[in-house]
Amino acid sequence: MEPDAQSPTETPADPAGTSEALAQAQVSAILAIAADAIISLDETLRITLFNEGAATIFGYCPHEIIGKPLELLIPERMRSNHKRHVADFSQSPVAARKMGDRQEIFARRKDGTEFPAEASIAKQVVDGHKAYMVVLRDVTERKEAEHALAAANELLEARVAERTRALEAEIRRREEAHAALIQAQRMEAFGQLTGGVAHDFNNLLTIVTGNLELLGGQLDSERQAVLLKRATDAADMGAALTKRLLTFARRRRLTPQVVDVNEMILNLTQLLQRSLGEPISLTTMLAGNVWPTRADASELENAILNLAINARDAMPHGGNLIIESRNTVREDGGEFVQISVSDTGTGMTPDVLERAFEPFFTTKETGRGTGLGLSTVYGFAEQSGGHATIESVPGQGTTVNILLPRADEEATAAQTRAEPVPLSENCEVVLVVEDNPDVRELTMQRVEGLGYVVREAESGAAAIRILESGEDVQLVLSDIVMAGGVSGYDVARWVAQHAPQIKVLLTTGYAAEEAQSGPQSGAILRKPYKRDELARALHDALNS
Repeated sequence: MEPDAQSPTETPADPAGTSEALAQAQVSAILAIAADAIISLDETLRITLFNEGAATIFGYCPHEIIGKPLELLIPERMRSNHKRHVADFSQSPVAARKMGDRQEIFARRKDGTEFPAEASIAKQVVDGHKAYMVVLRDVTERKEAEHALAAANELLEARVAERTRALEAEIRRREEAHAALIQAQRMEAFGQLTGGVAHDFNNLLTIVTGNLELLGGQLDSERQAVLLKRATDAADMGAALTKRLLTFARRRRLTPQVVDVNEMILNLTQLLQRSLGEPISLTTMLAGNVWPTRADASELENAILNLAINARDAMPHGGNLIIESRNTVREDGGEFVQISVSDTGTGMTPDVLERAFEPFFTTKETGRGTGLGLSTVYGFAEQSGGHATIESVPGQGTTVNILLPRADEEATAAQTRAEPVPLSENCEVVLVVEDNPDVRELTMQRVEGLGYVVREAESGAAAIRILESGEDVQLVLSDIVMAGGVSGYDVARWVAQHAPQIKVLLTTGYAAEEAQSGPQSGAILRKPYKRDELARALHDALNS
């Protein structure tokens, strides 16, 4: 009988080994499927483990990086700090730490590019040797989303701020419009009141002056004549006041005509210089292409004179008075000529500024003002179809603007029937030669108002010295008869011989026969001349 086959030997189960294998398998699975980078380091900070997540993030294959120093994964600019942090962590009793709590950290890919990251590090001692485990996550997409969100928030905040500013500006505009409406209504009420008073007052003055005239023929003593004259003068002053009140109330009949504002200002300059006195410097800034306007010329002159005198009184210790002209277009498309009179005087406080246009309101001492100057200017501007405004800062000065409507082309053509006034084309230099200082100053201002650059000479001899010096001059505008023995003809003769490229325009106030007694050297402009005559003479002389 054959012996029974031997049964295979059965090995008893080993639970401890099975558990360790299972744990290793689970760790390997975690390392394989983890999206984060999991890296092990020895105590010299060389890489001993590099999972698939790390390979995907850094671009290294495990066999390329295992055994290499961790520094390869750290940007050069951060390596010294990283070493210090790891050394501190190695000596600390803490077993694990999240890196980047205090500042952002960055890692370095195989291609050298950097990316923001979050990392945690843990340490343990195995067989007496320290080992480290690092878990690192690429947070590029999250950072980009944060930056995009921050940018969107900034844009939203900017739009909200812009909308808020626009809303605030609209609120201010409406408040200003409302205040302007209230002021206009207030001024209209003043106008109706003062207009009615002025008309009634004129009726009373008519009775008073008429009876005074009748009494004049019945007087029989000098004493009575003196008393009558005092009463008549007082009645005349009352009539002047009512005239200004009617201007403010826009009930006075005006005689509008097409006006050249620049010409008017230049003609007033000499009068203003005498009225203002030495401590005050007068400057005119006149635009060369100012539109014609349609207004009562005498009332416009009075308005400018009124403003100049007010400015003088606001500068008791002297200062600067500037008269400007320019074109302006309002928001509603209306075209206006703006005349501005500015001073560097005491200025107005807000409460004074609010009442400045009111009739009889004045800040001057008793007896020095009627309070009708600015109100008359306001009424004239309104009745002319324009407007008047005031800008003032206490201690810095005041500017009063008169805006008058641009004259339409048909009205301008019907009144002037003339070509436009030719202005300077290339800012040519004109040498004004005149021995009368007042006439010379006025002529220089008129020539400057046409856009030319002006030089001056007080005599024929001085003019020749300037020309001999080689100063750049395109045209000589010279009076013919001058003191000093060198006439305008002599200057013209010198120019013809030594500088023929310079044009000459002679001017004189003498009779034609006397002016023609000398040699004819260039054109002659007869005094007195108007602005357009001067402009055409200069233009023709330069282009002859």
